[in-house]
Amino acid sequence: MNPFRISILGIDGSGKSTTTLRAIHSLSHQYSICKTGRGPFFISKGLISPCLPKMAHFFETLFKKVDATKKRGWIGLSRLVFVLFQGWLEPYMIRTYHPQMIMTTRCMIIDSSIYSDFYYPKISPKMEIEKKLRFIQRFIRLPLRDLYFFLDTPVPKAIERIYKRISNEHPDLTYGRDYWLHLHEHEEILKALDHTFKITLKIAQKEAHFKIVEIDTARYTENEVAQRIHEYSNLFCKGGLTEEWIKI
Repeated sequence: MNPFRISILGIDGSGKSTTTLRAIHSLSHQYSICKTGRGPFFISKGLISPCLPKMAHFFETLFKKVDATKKRGWIGLSRLVFVLFQGWLEPYMIRTYHPQMIMTTRCMIIDSSIYSDFYYPKISPKMEIEKKLRFIQRFIRLPLRDLYFFLDTPVPKAIERIYKRISNEHPDLTYGRDYWLHLHEHEEILKALDHTFKITLKIAQKEAHFKIVEIDTARYTENEVAQRIHEYSNLFCKGGLTEEWIKI
């Protein structure tokens, strides 16, 4: 069993979660799909089967408690545990559901190599990107994806979406919006992360020769982005995606 592996990447506020879920639902009428990462599930023809909901609830509760501490080391450790769990979860879901496609927001290898610099600034930046990618891949025993969608989003637009998310999650704000920002959801950090994503993808692509579709989210609505993820995923699975890096 070797399903197509697809990840949607981008800085916070790029619309990863919303567009990924929409794309998964539409693609599920053509392919059976396992959505890994947070809130994992299996879907086929629009019918969803949650996977290990108690474990998913445990991680969501853990993240909320740890994030509230604002302590970088503890937050990084909680994400490390989650990444390790994903190294077990993906093979488990493949054995259990026999999907044709694995799709998720973030990539446990790419994202971990990027965010490690932020959560462990005294250790991670000393390693070259190539070494970090190889180390993390050996550590979690997962392959790089076959296809990546990179949602290229202007930082001001990303921040606007982040604030909108905070307002929806906390309608009765008592501490101000900035209190609810994650540690890396600030303008200068988001700019640096956006730049690092592009560099890391280029370096990783030399190792694994995967395909990348870069979507300018300033040009499209979230529905249109989801539609393009659907179209290019389908094109890739049928062997019609020949270019290494496509910008749309």
